[in-house]
Amino acid sequence: MTDTAGNSRPNPLGFTVFLTGLSGAGKSTLAQHLVTSIEEAHKRPVTLLDGDVVREMLSSGLTFSKSDRDLNIRRIGYVAAEVTRHGGICVCAAIAPYRASRDEARRRVERYGRFYEVHVSTPLTVCEQRDTKGLYARARRGEVKGFTGVDDPFEPPQAAELSIDTSRTKHSDAVQRIVERLRNDGLLL
Repeated sequence: MTDTAGNSRPNPLGFTVFLTGLSGAGKSTLAQHLVTSIEEAHKRPVTLLDGDVVREMLSSGLTFSKSDRDLNIRRIGYVAAEVTRHGGICVCAAIAPYRASRDEARRRVERYGRFYEVHVSTPLTVCEQRDTKGLYARARRGEVKGFTGVDDPFEPPQAAELSIDTSRTKHSDAVQRIVERLRNDGLLL
């Protein structure tokens, strides 16, 4: 890699920002704003792995059983690790309800670069109010089984690098917090 003056410099260290939280917490919106911020301000391409898109494109045959949810997060972790291994930036936005599968994704990515777990800790009551797809209401009526936060657990991270409640923090401020952390760690100049 060369800078604008033509000087050679080492490839940047790759990293993954993994946003996890309940459905409706604001993960996808925050991820999109973060991607835009990094691409515009830091002139680095970013790969976005949104849980809904990954489930449709890479995991379409999977159910919402615990084993299939774990497999879905393993797939996301694998792709994120590959992006990181090649010096890239990956932003993931997935419910990822189980701590063990998130920890596995962390271990896989950290073989090649940095991993930042961001708990989008918006309260369940707020997530239910934002329920644009009507999933919480359907789960409360018993029409959807195994719904995270209703009749299936969300295991909060024990040591997330950041925790952000989007009901109390504007998206621009949340993105700024993440970017500042990345800058402080020397990953964004």
